[in-house]
Amino acid sequence: MGIDTGALSHRDTTGRAALMARRGAARNLKLLGGLSVLLVLAACAPMSSQPPAPVVVPAPPKTGPALPPPAKPAPVPEVRPSPRPVMPLPRVIPPPVAPDAVSALLQQANSEARAGRHDAAIALGERAQRLDPRAPEVYLVLGRARLARGQAVEARQLALKGVALSAAGTEVRQGLEALLRDTGS
Repeated sequence: MGIDTGALSHRDTTGRAALMARRGAARNLKLLGGLSVLLVLAACAPMSSQPPAPVVVPAPPKTGPALPPPAKPAPVPEVRPSPRPVMPLPRVIPPPVAPDAVSALLQQANSEARAGRHDAAIALGERAQRLDPRAPEVYLVLGRARLARGQAVEARQLALKGVALSAAGTEVRQGLEALLRDTGS
């Protein structure tokens, strides 16, 4: 008198599975509770009221000659596992960033800044920074936009980061140094 599972809908089988899981969980919970009660009762049970039985140690026999000392076992050669070659961890190489995507974002950010929309310029500069955090041009654009909004401390921090990433004598480096002077340092 079995049930034809092929005739049951997905809802029926899902419902039955959930019901069986709940019943199993309830049964396990009852067993766990019962076991906990037994452990507590066993821990609280009184100790035996009888004193422990005395331990009798028989005296060693004094008959016969002494046995010779046991022979030393033959030395076992020490076997050391051969050292495993140290495998360097795989180096995670980030996917290459298309420089034209970063430069397009920076061009848009410069256009927004020239139009006086500094918040939009900052948002575009931050997108470019997420794409290429090692590009000093990003920090120049962000620093100029922050300075235009009156955030000189943030502009200085961005300029310092850009200087650290830029090569000496480049146009970007000169712009970053000018930004540092403009922030009052």
